[in-house]
Amino acid sequence: MDGKRERHDPALGVTFTRLAGEPLWKRLLDEGRTRRHRAGETLLRQGDTGTHVLALVEGVVKVTRVERDGTIRVLAFRGAGDVVGEAAVLEESERRLASVSAIGDVTVVVVEGRRFRAFVERHDLSPVLTRHALTRLRQSDRARGGCCSRERVAHALLALAEAAYGERTGDGAHLSVTRTELAQYLGVSRNTVSTALGEIGTRVVTAERGVVVVHDLDALRAAAPVTDGPYADA
Repeated sequence: MDGKRERHDPALGVTFTRLAGEPLWKRLLDEGRTRRHRAGETLLRQGDTGTHVLALVEGVVKVTRVERDGTIRVLAFRGAGDVVGEAAVLEESERRLASVSAIGDVTVVVVEGRRFRAFVERHDLSPVLTRHALTRLRQSDRARGGCCSRERVAHALLALAEAAYGERTGDGAHLSVTRTELAQYLGVSRNTVSTALGEIGTRVVTAERGVVVVHDLDALRAAAPVTDGPYADA
């Protein structure tokens, strides 16, 4: 995948690349231009007209939506090999229903809307995109279900840290995500996330203002054993 290893982190979902195939992913990347973002930057904004799609080459983003009562809801996390912003592009001049921001450094390829629509038509990708959307919905439901909050928090953080940094954690994998956002994503309370982080241990992971820092990936892996539970792929 453009020299990058695709990851199938269950918490990040089944990617567009996995459904469409590596050859089409590479062709899609050829349709646009590369752009890089730093942690915390907004890549797509809710309410804007859908003029382009982002193909995620490296890093992780969070998808959030401001509800009518003003609360901000985390809908999903997406990693390398996936696309975001396609829904508002497939129907020309549609408004974006959610925002997308980087939780670590991110590299994307920006594909203009008309080129993406032509690409989808040329390669008959409408069924793939429909399946992709349905799979996302199922995985979003799964993320909010299941037991063992400590393990669920550990799984989510491990997936985000590995996808954002790989093994390049250095002095820690700094993830631009809050305890509240993790709680929204997992369907638990903020106190539950705080308790889970405490059980995992401050030598492994700590929460700071607006950031969660993973200090020890191996120890986090030990706290997130492989499971066929709620994070299993569709």
